[in-house]
Amino acid sequence: MTATPAHSLGRDARIDVFRGLALVMIFINHMPATPWSVLTLRSWGFSDSAEVFVLLAGVAASLAYGRFFLRGDIWLGITAVASRIWTLYRAHLLLFLIVGTLCVIGAERFNEPSHLEALGFDTFLQNPGAFLGHVVTLGFLPGYLDILPLYIVLLAMLPLLFMLDRLHWAAPLGAALVLWGAVQIWGFNLPNSRTAREWTFNPFAWQLIFVIGFTLGRRMQMGASMGVLARPMVARAMTIAAAVFTLAAFVITAPWREIPGYENVMLVNPAWVGTISKTDLSIIRLLDNLAKLWLVLVLVRPDALWLTRGPFRFAGLMGRHSLEVFALSTALGVAGGIMITVNGFHPGVIALAVLGGVALMISIAAVREWRDAAYARNRKAKGTQATSEAAQVARPSGPETRPAATQPSSRSTLLALDPQA
Repeated sequence: MTATPAHSLGRDARIDVFRGLALVMIFINHMPATPWSVLTLRSWGFSDSAEVFVLLAGVAASLAYGRFFLRGDIWLGITAVASRIWTLYRAHLLLFLIVGTLCVIGAERFNEPSHLEALGFDTFLQNPGAFLGHVVTLGFLPGYLDILPLYIVLLAMLPLLFMLDRLHWAAPLGAALVLWGAVQIWGFNLPNSRTAREWTFNPFAWQLIFVIGFTLGRRMQMGASMGVLARPMVARAMTIAAAVFTLAAFVITAPWREIPGYENVMLVNPAWVGTISKTDLSIIRLLDNLAKLWLVLVLVRPDALWLTRGPFRFAGLMGRHSLEVFALSTALGVAGGIMITVNGFHPGVIALAVLGGVALMISIAAVREWRDAAYARNRKAKGTQATSEAAQVARPSGPETRPAATQPSSRSTLLALDPQA
């Protein structure tokens, strides 16, 4: 297995498709007691779509920002990362306002306070002045609003990761393993005043998944192979081990128990696995995620035609615009959950909330795709016009050249095309 060389590296459709699928699964899991959750990863194993989302975020970040750091534009890279962090931070605060408003409406208009209490907004409303400072410093994280702050912290690590990568491609991975191991031993985390405890996603542990994705992305950029893992005997052994682990996880978690009448049918008692910490990314969740990653790398080609067809085309569309889709899905998950609860968990209402929400997620991704394409066409048209004007300025018109007074207009056009202008 080899990656595509950096100079010819195209957009890997697997990143967008699986990130889009992860967004749909996160949306479904944000709604209460829905039988549709049996279709999500958390019903098939020990990890869930959150690990997939963070892993692919690491791959995407490496590919997106590597072009700055690897050509020596360190400050330009830091500026680009900081700009993205600022965008995520503003999105988080906006989501706090929207989700909080939805919870209040659910409690006051529909007598459905469970979301207000479960997400922690009741704590905030009891004394908003005391918690407002915690909100803006990410020290107060309501439920469902903890992924973007995690991503903010992980993105802030990127400059350091690229610095370590210059020493050796495995240096970021080694440092991440040490930090993850320290968390497993001492259990340190960032505080969350909502619960008087800690962040739901411990960034000191979850950074390992992000760095694994980062390392994978860097290998793709370098056009490097998987090293010893690419040897046929080793690759076959890894594939067998990953498949066996995935099958065992499926049997132990027993997703068929969601089917009425099979609630108590277990082939293996899941208690023997022990406590599986999502907060600190326990080893069994990590292995489950890595097993699935390996199977995807081995079994799914990046140029597979099915990745761009049918429902997977829509998944890829959502994956390309993950921030907008995730923000909308978070609000829709809360609104849908309130609607489901108010209507007594009626199957028709659940289906409407799920399918309607996914349709809206696809719609916002389609609108964003159309907007980006329109902007690209506009930039291309302006570039063609500027080139034509520059050629006319340079071409002599008779015995004399074009008067100098016309040059500022051309310069203004060129400035408008500069992305930094």
